Amino acid sequence: MAIDSKVSAAPIGRADQTLAKKRRLLQIAREEFIRQGYRAVTMDAIAQAAGVSKRTLYLWHEDKAALFRACLNAGVERFPLPQFSDAAEPEADLRAFGMELLREFIRPSTIGMARLLMREAHEFTEFGPLIRRSRDDHLAEPLADYLKRVGLAPRDSGHAAMLLLSMILAPVHNALLVDDALPDEQECKLHVDMAVRTFLRGKGEDARAAAAA
Repeated sequence: MAIDSKVSAAPIGRADQTLAKKRRLLQIAREEFIRQGYRAVTMDAIAQAAGVSKRTLYLWHEDKAALFRACLNAGVERFPLPQFSDAAEPEADLRAFGMELLREFIRPSTIGMARLLMREAHEFTEFGPLIRRSRDDHLAEPLADYLKRVGLAPRDSGHAAMLLLSMILAPVHNALLVDDALPDEQECKLHVDMAVRTFLRGKGEDARAAAAA
């Protein structure tokens, strides 16, 4: 039994090592894309920086566009999901979600990728649909489902989700568009509290208007 155990454990160890190498490759590729821009980055340079062979790099990602897509996907997979808390009201859930989301978007790698996309989106239009789909799949649709389940937006949950996301991420939009400073932790908390309160107040007014109609 000991021999069988060692034999079965070996492939798992190799798989873990390969996964770690792939994650490190994407981290390095993101840094290179942010530093140099999409056009200037070469697959050769990324392979060298990541310590993998060109053959391995092309085995994992068929070309630079595929590598860039993988970098985007690795970023959006870190986006938080709204979580139900048995001991909390929706306001507390939405505040926790908003803080996690804003913290993620002001991370240097996330804001760096956003600035890169704004600079070069006009030249690489194929990334627009990918970014939109990632936003919808990882942020808008899960939040819309949450709002519908808690009764905050039974009919217009998609629109409500996009509105709340825009409110929470306003400091990021301002940093990207007019170069405002990114908020610190306390400023993030104050902003998220106000965004969530304003959103919930508006939804409450909508509910009262619907009941009166």
